[in-house]
Amino acid sequence: MKAKVINLKTTENDEKLSLDICKKILNVNGNEYFDEEVLRIRDYLYQLAEIECRYFKDWQETQDSKLITINRNDYETTESHFIHPCEYRRTG
Repeated sequence: MKAKVINLKTTENDEKLSLDICKKILNVNGNEYFDEEVLRIRDYLYQLAEIECRYFKDWQETQDSKLITINRNDYETTESHFIHPCEYRRTG
C-alpha cells in the first residue's frame, strides 16, 4: 500500500479541515464513511494532536530545567600559574 501525500495547508491556522477534505482522505481505499463518522474521526484526531502538543511542551520545559552545562570555563577567570621546573625537570 503506497501512501499519498496530501497538502493540508489549504486552511488557516485556527480552522479545522473541511468535511470534504476529510472524506477524500478517509475514503481513499474504497471505504465509505458517513458524514457523522468523518466528523467524529476528525475531532478525535484533533484532540489527540492537542494532547500530544501539550505533552511535548511540558516535556520540553522539564528538559530545559535539567540542562547541565559541561564547559563552564571557570578556569578562564582564575589566575594562571607558570610551570616551575623541579629537580627532575618535570612539572608537578
